[in-house]
Amino acid sequence: MKESLYDGNFGKEYDKMRFENKGMNANDLIEMPNFRKMMPSSKDKTILDLGCGYGEEDLYYSSDAKYILGIDISKHMIEYAINNNKKDNIDYQVLKMEDLNLLNKKFDIVMSSLAFHYIEDFDKLIKDIKNVLNKDGYLVFSQEHPIVTSIVYTDKMQFNDLILDDKTYYLISDYNNNGLRKKLWMNEMVHKYHRNFTEIINTLIKNDFVIEEILEPIASDEAIKKKPKYINQFDRSYFLIIRAKKIKD
Repeated sequence: MKESLYDGNFGKEYDKMRFENKGMNANDLIEMPNFRKMMPSSKDKTILDLGCGYGEEDLYYSSDAKYILGIDISKHMIEYAINNNKKDNIDYQVLKMEDLNLLNKKFDIVMSSLAFHYIEDFDKLIKDIKNVLNKDGYLVFSQEHPIVTSIVYTDKMQFNDLILDDKTYYLISDYNNNGLRKKLWMNEMVHKYHRNFTEIINTLIKNDFVIEEILEPIASDEAIKKKPKYINQFDRSYFLIIRAKKIKD
């Protein structure tokens, strides 16, 4: 991602969407609780949060962690994080993930929630993450599921689901064609990058990470009671979460 949509009108609309649906959206009900289950212990650890957004997760881990640095490309997001989710052991910085190599600090854990699919050069990102991790450090990240990111949307195909016999089915195309995807969202053309499982997993492996766990989360019974439509996660996961450990310096 070269620049942030979240510093303009799009950011204001996104704020409205997130805060008006706080606790009732897929991020809060599915992605976040499952991400927390995948995290290693943060006790006395130093953590780097890539694409930290509002800084909510940094505040969550701050009671145990030794130090946390949250970075984000969005000035708006960082300002919100500083004003609302700051503690003595948390710092925030406006910085692109593409410029991670500019940091001169090392961390025990690198975490990132729903940000990697905005990055074009995944191999460089993983190399940069390896370089800022201490020995035996962990990388935990979530992203949109490759089944979700694969779709090439056109004027004729803006939605990728259909209903047959009262059941929702999802259309998949271009799964093995990795690269740029564009989709109109909240009146802005959003750019994301699709990578199939082969590219995601092999990029981690060739950069000296061992994959400890992979999760394609589904909604809990409690989440489905709050938002019945999330029962569709049994048919298609929105998210992919990976925990990997650095095995070489």
